[in-house]
Amino acid sequence: MTDMNDPNQGGGYGNWPQQPHQPHPHLQQPPRHAAQHPYGYPVDDEAATTLLPPVPAFDDAAATTLLPPVPPLDDAAATTLLPPVRVSGAMPVAPPQHLGQPPVQQPPVHPQQPQRQQQAQPQQPSRARHAAPAPRSAPQQAAPAAGMPPSGVTAAGMPDTGAGFDPPTMTLKRPDAPAAPPYGSFPAQPTPLAAPSAAPGGRTGSPIIDPGLQPALITAGAAALLAGGAALGQVALALVVALLQLLTAAGWFRLNGMWPARQGILLAALAGLSADVAVLLADSDGDAAAVVGALGGFFLLVLVLQTFRPSDPKERFYALTVLGSATVVTALCTTLLLAGWVPAGVGAVALATLLAAAPLPGPKQLGPVLGLVAAVLLGFLVGAPMALGALAGLGALIGRRVAAYDFPSRFVHMTAGVALPLAVAAPLIWMATDLLAG
Repeated sequence: MTDMNDPNQGGGYGNWPQQPHQPHPHLQQPPRHAAQHPYGYPVDDEAATTLLPPVPAFDDAAATTLLPPVPPLDDAAATTLLPPVRVSGAMPVAPPQHLGQPPVQQPPVHPQQPQRQQQAQPQQPSRARHAAPAPRSAPQQAAPAAGMPPSGVTAAGMPDTGAGFDPPTMTLKRPDAPAAPPYGSFPAQPTPLAAPSAAPGGRTGSPIIDPGLQPALITAGAAALLAGGAALGQVALALVVALLQLLTAAGWFRLNGMWPARQGILLAALAGLSADVAVLLADSDGDAAAVVGALGGFFLLVLVLQTFRPSDPKERFYALTVLGSATVVTALCTTLLLAGWVPAGVGAVALATLLAAAPLPGPKQLGPVLGLVAAVLLGFLVGAPMALGALAGLGALIGRRVAAYDFPSRFVHMTAGVALPLAVAAPLIWMATDLLAG
């Protein structure tokens, strides 16, 4: 039995019996070195390919006998009908040529094609090559400088594909650089943007709009009701003060841009009513403490409600500010129940408000000044304390000014413009008749 793994007994892949082989006359293979099999077996290409048919030599000339000859590429003839290329800017730089090498010759032109370019003389490489004449319909092009490639050919010797050119005009697109200003002149300054309007809706001018004479007349009517209620008794005065507090809360929220705010208005009005009830139930020595207690309790309630309110933090802070100030202003109207000389105090408020809103001739400040002077004179005439007329008139002018701020609407003038002169003057009347007079 023959061992196939023993090379001495005729085994293995490389010790098969040799057969005579005649090399093909067309194939002349160079001598090869015996390749080693990965597993140590010798490889014999001749023995392995003995039974394969011979491969004839590939003849390009015979295979392409029936094909027409390929003429050389002539860019000038192929682009005869194309418009000339106009390149703005600097010409492309010619590739550097090594020393001792002759200039590159143009490829020969086929005999059947019209010759449109003149070949450069190799004996004079420094002379410029002239460009071929353009067609009759196109303008003449300037000849490129010495060593530069002709038009339509890149620096690498390849024809330009026209990338970056506009098809109708074949003009190179270049960004227009801004012209430099002449020497000694300053560049043009950019036009400033228009300033935004001072108020929404395109309003311009002062945001202070005077409430006018009609709210002042209503304020005078409310002052007359307060004077009548004070003459009838403290309970009747408390009912009129409650109406004033409800009007003050509504006007304050609308003045601060929060509408509708029914919960806030009711909460502020409830604070004022609670203060009125506390004063009516308290004795003469604890009436001021009743007002302070009611005000403090409702202010704490407002703080807790707005802190745990599920809303945006910025909106929450704004709502807390408006609701807290409305609670304070509304509850301070209760001080009219503690003050003396209430008819004289509210009369001074009505007089100052009417004169400030009256259309008097002269400067604009004439009406408020006359109103303050009339309020002081009224206090003297009725025998009230010295500071009563001055403080009541000053409170009326301050409340009217606050109601005129930030382009207020007619509704603001009919609520805040009516109630704020009396609401701001109420604690001042109490101070003038109780604290300062004592």
